[in-house]
Amino acid sequence: MTRKPEESLDCAAENRQGRRSGLQLNDLPIDVLGLIISRLPIGDAIRTGLISRQWKDLWRDHTMLTFSRATFPSCRMLNQQNFIRRVDSILQQHSGVGVERMEIKFLLRNARRDIDRWVKFAVASKTKELILDLSDLTRFFMLPVMVFHPYLDREGFYEFPCQLLDANNGGSHLQCLQLTSMYLKPAADFTGFLNLKRLNLIGVNITDEGVQNLLCNPNVLEFLEISFCRMLTKIHAPHFLNRLKHLQVDCCPVLEKIEMNCDLATLDFTGSSMTPLIFATTSSLTNVRLKTMPFCTGLDYIVTGFISNLPVVRMLEFHVVEYKKAISPQRLPKLIYLRHLKLETIVFGYGRKTDILDYAYLLEIAPFMEKLELHVQITGFFGQKDQVELALHILCSSTVLKNMVINPEIAIVPHDAYRPPKRGAHNFVDGRDAAMEFVCKADHRNVVEVV
Repeated sequence: MTRKPEESLDCAAENRQGRRSGLQLNDLPIDVLGLIISRLPIGDAIRTGLISRQWKDLWRDHTMLTFSRATFPSCRMLNQQNFIRRVDSILQQHSGVGVERMEIKFLLRNARRDIDRWVKFAVASKTKELILDLSDLTRFFMLPVMVFHPYLDREGFYEFPCQLLDANNGGSHLQCLQLTSMYLKPAADFTGFLNLKRLNLIGVNITDEGVQNLLCNPNVLEFLEISFCRMLTKIHAPHFLNRLKHLQVDCCPVLEKIEMNCDLATLDFTGSSMTPLIFATTSSLTNVRLKTMPFCTGLDYIVTGFISNLPVVRMLEFHVVEYKKAISPQRLPKLIYLRHLKLETIVFGYGRKTDILDYAYLLEIAPFMEKLELHVQITGFFGQKDQVELALHILCSSTVLKNMVINPEIAIVPHDAYRPPKRGAHNFVDGRDAAMEFVCKADHRNVVEVV
């Protein structure tokens, strides 16, 4: 039996209508709608109230509160006053319960009462993760600002109210805290952070005593970061931190010593190679990332420095600037558990005494190494023997090499008094000629580029 064309069209329309009706969000239970909206950024979640009256109040139980310039894209001239007013408006309408994460990221000065009010909201709502970033800088720009503007005026900087997070004031629900660009002055009798597992202090003005006060009480801290803190000379934990497994210290310019009573699994340190790193035990320290300033060669630091005393390290990432030749060691340590080594080094091409082939010692130090990553940046290719030999070895042995750029010019200098040769000088000409004669002739895949 053949169906009439009119009936076929009517059936198709009914089917389409049925499919559409099955996809109506308004038919979903309120708790499911609330869960969907809670996955949206807070700004988008609020705007869903314009779609339906039923959705008007669903965002009020939002668990992720992030306030930054991106939260208010429609406001082109978002100054401090407008930002504070908008954040206050949202928090006043929020239910004030069930907040998992609260983040404030905006350059704020002389706004202590406003920020205190937000911190009190976080404590009252039993927030588990609190992020206060009151800087307009990314991490990439923090070090240059700290180096070239060491006495930058900090008038109007916020002082974090440690007393609000005291255990007696309900601050025990906080598990993660990140503070950026403010003062932190915990008292000797501070009893907060009882359940804090992660603490990040970035660009925070805190004293040696302040850090000690934070770490002197029993806690469950697992991850600690202290970065770009210009006042610190010593990081010291007097009591054993049995839960602390991850420590990150990055570019604290006057830091002289790290002494921690803990058993770390991961260490990430950027600073002077002369800074003593003292730990109660290193029996569990398996992952290490070190970026050191040029006070000794990388090979010396591996052979005789802190790294040589790590018995079970399995993954080592090491960044160093080479400026002098390493002394050939008579007795080499054995890192028998080291399986993965990533070495990044800068070698100066002109007036140098280094020899990058010295790193062949690494094959003896780690006899059971399974993966070696060697990132060598030669600033100034002048056709010296070890430079040419290294370029040829990489060219011939790297089967997946896509591009090798050889530049005789010097892009990085070791110190201010150094004056690299200009383009056209004999060093530059020699380097280019050597690259063309020896390296380019061995290039059968057309991957070498001499600039």
